[in-house]
Amino acid sequence: MIRLERGRYVAYCDGECGASVNTGLRSFHQAINLISRVEEWENRKGEGGWRNYCPNCREYADPERELAGIHFGRRAIPDDD
Repeated sequence: MIRLERGRYVAYCDGECGASVNTGLRSFHQAINLISRVEEWENRKGEGGWRNYCPNCREYADPERELAGIHFGRRAIPDDD
């Protein structure tokens, strides 16, 4: 979760640890870039909205589960031998 506190964005881990990062930034998009690139947090969109995970809680992001059942590509056409 990312909240605006006293005019600056603060990110809170949605995992079990409760870690937070005070970005010190007033721009939401700059705050997202900071936590994902500099702090190496994972940002995932789920059913209830966006979730943010610190490096210690990345396994809770589970991108494999979020992509389960989705496949884009060509179907193989069987040969008539």
